[in-house]
Amino acid sequence: MIFLHSLFSFFLSWYNSNMNHYQKNIFKGTIYSLLSGLIWGICGIFGEYFFSHYQVSSGWITSMRLLVAGSFVITLSSLKLRFQLFDIWRNRNNYLPFLAYAILGIFSVQFFFYLCVEYSNATTATILQFISPVFILIYNRIIYKKKASKKAIFYVLTAMLGVFLMATKGDLSKLSITPLALLTGLLSALGVMFNVILPQRFAKKYGFVPTVGWGMIIAGLFSNFLYPVYKISFQVDAISICICLTIAFLGTAFAFFLSMKAVSLVSPLVVSVVSASEPLSSAILSVLFLGLVLDGYLLLAMILIIIPMIFLSIEESKNKLKESSFNT
Repeated sequence: MIFLHSLFSFFLSWYNSNMNHYQKNIFKGTIYSLLSGLIWGICGIFGEYFFSHYQVSSGWITSMRLLVAGSFVITLSSLKLRFQLFDIWRNRNNYLPFLAYAILGIFSVQFFFYLCVEYSNATTATILQFISPVFILIYNRIIYKKKASKKAIFYVLTAMLGVFLMATKGDLSKLSITPLALLTGLLSALGVMFNVILPQRFAKKYGFVPTVGWGMIIAGLFSNFLYPVYKISFQVDAISICICLTIAFLGTAFAFFLSMKAVSLVSPLVVSVVSASEPLSSAILSVLFLGLVLDGYLLLAMILIIIPMIFLSIEESKNKLKESSFNT
């Protein structure tokens, strides 16, 4: 305990004395994104247990987690914001863009991922979803005329290779790509892109919590048209209730809030690359608690994922510093 306290004190002192304002924001944004990925990884293990021990559909989980989490966040927000909570709906120009964020972002990123799993397998779905950084690079180029640096492209491709190795361990036979699997996987990747890009202006103007809360409520209502939450097909017991609450509160409400907070501090590209911490954390937890063997492929994959996260964050910090120097 003394060692950990000393280590923490040293780290805090270094953080305060060796980082400028922009570097601190990049660092905090990266940490928020890492934490959200870690939480999603933990809840992924809960989800696997839920699927294997209960007759539950991925669509029902999507409807449940979004409605429960959204209702919780909105209720919590109302205690502090009161009538300001509805500010986002007082401007009719917000209706269509916010609906796009809720459906194309929050709903799509979850629904199409699980649909891809049904059409193929979790390995294929994970790899296809992590194409999202490429979509963000293309989006930035088309919309903002922002050309990515060669280093950024290299870091993105390296992280993608790491995710590929982690999911397949070099065995291409584990991939199962049908036309429907490819389509739903790419739609899932697009969902990740929209989920980190579309809510930015709402979060800046109305706050992170109302943006996430209303987004999940709308996405949950939309999901209920497809998979009504009242149609329960599994046995309800103490364990299933605990899993549902963990997925809804920790893996949805809290994780989405951290992800939104990250986007306010770093670029969507950094957030999307750091989101590779989700399969990374799942692998680490599986090694520690589920008996997964840490072989050469897994170790190499971890290195290929972690290193781009670090260097891409450093690259963004340098770019922010250059921009601030240019503006002054």
